[in-house]
Amino acid sequence: MLFRSFAALALAAVAAVAAFHGRAWGIDVGEIVAFMFLVNLLLNPVAELSEIIDQTQTAIAGWRKVLAVLDVPVDIVEPADDVALDLPSGALSVAAHHVEFAYRSGPRVLRDVNVVVPAGARVAVVGETGSGKTTFAKLLCRLADPVSGTIAVGGVDLRNVPADRRHGAVRLVPQDGFLFDTTVRDNVALGRPGATEADVLGAFDALDLRWWLDRLPDGLDTRVGERGEQLSVGERQLVALARAQLADAGVLILDEATSAVDPETERALTDALTRVSAGRTTISIAHRLSTAETADLVLVFDAGRLVETGTHADLVAAGGVYAGLYESWVRNTRA
Repeated sequence: MLFRSFAALALAAVAAVAAFHGRAWGIDVGEIVAFMFLVNLLLNPVAELSEIIDQTQTAIAGWRKVLAVLDVPVDIVEPADDVALDLPSGALSVAAHHVEFAYRSGPRVLRDVNVVVPAGARVAVVGETGSGKTTFAKLLCRLADPVSGTIAVGGVDLRNVPADRRHGAVRLVPQDGFLFDTTVRDNVALGRPGATEADVLGAFDALDLRWWLDRLPDGLDTRVGERGEQLSVGERQLVALARAQLADAGVLILDEATSAVDPETERALTDALTRVSAGRTTISIAHRLSTAETADLVLVFDAGRLVETGTHADLVAAGGVYAGLYESWVRNTRA
């Protein structure tokens, strides 16, 4: 903007000098036009130079940001090969001992969490928004490490389990399952390296989802689009559940995604969740307390603390935090 103003003033100055002094200096119209043309030729490279300077400054700023990212210390340090441990097969127990967590230089979002989940249990994690339940789920699959305390799966501290073995034993199915811009087959096959087409179809059959797969335009070869945009939220969750089924993990961490789906997809999701949970330890972040009603164990978080544990019936009878949440949920569903 500043350069454009300078260019306009330069041309205006040539025109003004020509108007007031051109005749006295013996300058004709052709010479005036030539002068203006030469001034314009001079201004063009100056304009390019200023643009190059601007782009250089932008590049330098971007490079500094890249260096700043590279300087960020690694939060998740994988164990050395000589101390790495494996996890048992089948359903696994989960235990948190005096777990505390805080995001970078922030306040504690989890405080002294202690709980033991037996192998094969169906667990519902409930609490108001910001209570710490999602952060707790992230720690269970080691997307972050506690500031203090330990998370153990199958009796093994997760910090001693390398990533490839950990990913095979603990699976997180997020609320909006992330899909890559490829086919349904490729997205499901990511659950287990080397999986064949028969394995992928077997995962859908185990969840009784072949009918949904057959409705897709190209079946397993249907492209899902970037981040799965060609599918609905519920359908992306179905693909994510098939991926988890194929992985055959001992611990499944599920983030419910049935709040914005059509009734048919919701029924399919509910049935698939029941099937994928069979024979595994399942920990569900429950946004609707109907999940907690059928769980073997309910964990109630409030302000970063695990304030209550027990069955749905026992917690309702206790009249504590969970009873208040349940009463509010029932009131809203009946409204």
